Amino acid sequence: MKAALIKCFSLILILSMLTACMTTVVSAEDMNYQPQCSVDEALAQTESAAGESIATNRIYFQMPRLDSWYSEYGVYQNKYYAGVYWWSGSAIPQSYPGYRASVEHYDQGVYYADVPTDVIEVIWNGGFFADKSENPDVFDQHCQTEIINIEEAYAGDYDTLPEGSPNQDNMDGCIFIVDPDPEIITSQYIPNRPYAGNWYVYYGNGCYGSYATTSENFISYDANCLNPDHFDENGNHIGGDHIKAPVAFIYGDADCDGEVTILDATVIQRVLINMEWEPFNRKAADVNANGLDVTDATLIQRFDAGMIDHFPVENETANG
Repeated sequence: MKAALIKCFSLILILSMLTACMTTVVSAEDMNYQPQCSVDEALAQTESAAGESIATNRIYFQMPRLDSWYSEYGVYQNKYYAGVYWWSGSAIPQSYPGYRASVEHYDQGVYYADVPTDVIEVIWNGGFFADKSENPDVFDQHCQTEIINIEEAYAGDYDTLPEGSPNQDNMDGCIFIVDPDPEIITSQYIPNRPYAGNWYVYYGNGCYGSYATTSENFISYDANCLNPDHFDENGNHIGGDHIKAPVAFIYGDADCDGEVTILDATVIQRVLINMEWEPFNRKAADVNANGLDVTDATLIQRFDAGMIDHFPVENETANG
């Protein structure tokens, strides 16, 4: 089947695509990275330039309940976001990780993208990417799916869709769910984690199942819902508290103890000579907003002594 053939070429395509995008890396110090724009914005720009509308299919993705997917680098406007990338068809992203997906149900970790109908494959990811050689710490936090077929799904293509998708010519209305024990493809270009998974029919409100609502095998949303986090054993709805809030931090609090003291300056000095310290918040430690260096430790010492009442980075933040 077509889905099986696609998997044979997945690794080769991933390697070539990621190698090409390595020239668009943002430095670790500047990296509160966000995809270039939302899918909706990209479509609007493309339609305006072409002078005609673009037909789309809506596909969904549930961010896995794994801490590795919820990185500080994938936060935009104080929320975790998924990114979506494709390399053929209309409105192609300029670079990986692609566009920012829309939130369908934040508590359940569900995102969606209205993808042009001529796109045949996509990659979902955690919304950021970094070059391994330049930003190894950031690179190691990147997560993504394998290359996913969205062109068609006939009965038998996916065990999770025994009757095929609601529209067998595409995955419109379906959701991609990462396997609980995912198959992971190892690669020097990816941090050992393109995650495999399967398609299901999306019912809404965080719920998904194997059968379209028009199928004779569909009984009700409650009865057919396969999301183990959606209903408890008594049928009561369960919230999505698996999604942690983006971590707030205090500039200068390098050791993450909730306050700025002389110890934070000492911790920075140790890190600068490659002595390990855990926990350590590099973003909080960079109080002059130009990369971690001895000046950061000096500024924190001056702050602790009452010689200054704020850090240069806070001026940068205030000015936008």
